[in-house]
Amino acid sequence: MIIMVLKLLLLLLATDRPARDLAVKLFPPRPAQGQLVVVQVEGAEPGDRVSGIFAGRKLRFFIDERVRVRAVSAVSWKQKPGDASLVVTVQPPKGDPIIQGVAVLVLGRRFEEQKLSVDPKYVRPPKSVRARLKRERAAMRRIWRAQPSERQWRGSFVWPRKDEICSTFGARRMFNHKLESRHFGVDIDGKTGDPVRAVGAGRVVMVADRYYAGGTVVIDHGLRLFSLYFHLSELLVKTGDPVEKGRLIGKVGKSGRVTGPHLHLGTRIEGLSFDPLSLLEFDFEGGAARP
Repeated sequence: MIIMVLKLLLLLLATDRPARDLAVKLFPPRPAQGQLVVVQVEGAEPGDRVSGIFAGRKLRFFIDERVRVRAVSAVSWKQKPGDASLVVTVQPPKGDPIIQGVAVLVLGRRFEEQKLSVDPKYVRPPKSVRARLKRERAAMRRIWRAQPSERQWRGSFVWPRKDEICSTFGARRMFNHKLESRHFGVDIDGKTGDPVRAVGAGRVVMVADRYYAGGTVVIDHGLRLFSLYFHLSELLVKTGDPVEKGRLIGKVGKSGRVTGPHLHLGTRIEGLSFDPLSLLEFDFEGGAARP
């Protein structure tokens, strides 16, 4: 009889247990095309597994230095303005998963147009370099498709160098009035030999001289977040090197397809290129763009 009463009490307690109070926050709340997005989940408890999908791409959650459950993602430059889907799933150690959907309003953005004159060989590459281009594209794909490493950055990111921005992310480009492409990075002005530094801690996964990008360094910051540095005149790290935030990794140059010396900085998350400025300007300690 006592056992039956205890079972009944346990059943009543389980039934009366309040529902989990979860909140999903987005920084910025209304991201624009090509912009970094940070997703924060409040109300998750120790032992929970948190996962999610934003605009069709997987979210990789981590616990930051302030014990916040977060993931980094981005909006594609091709995403149509309007609602994009965000779904977060919290799986407790026992019981059913808690699923929360959020409609994210994506803002439109106007991208600039540029007309550039370059060596004709970079507009129509000769047959002799086609095999090289194929190898270079394959090497990049292997980096994007590799198993994700652990998060290596801490806090906010820093500028690789400070100078005038001479080309912005997403710009439509015409080379010699013939070839149109998109600019998936920002160009930071400089003189040949000026220092270039790592924007955050990570591991070097590529050091190469590439046909279009010239002297190239790619850093894996963990959780499929990468930074890319193109057109370098000197490469001061090796593949496999661990790097700290602010470490000297190369020098500004004009190698590859360029009109003059500068640093091209690119950023990618889950294989998606996004605006590096939105990473450099985000306050990871707080939760908004830095002034």
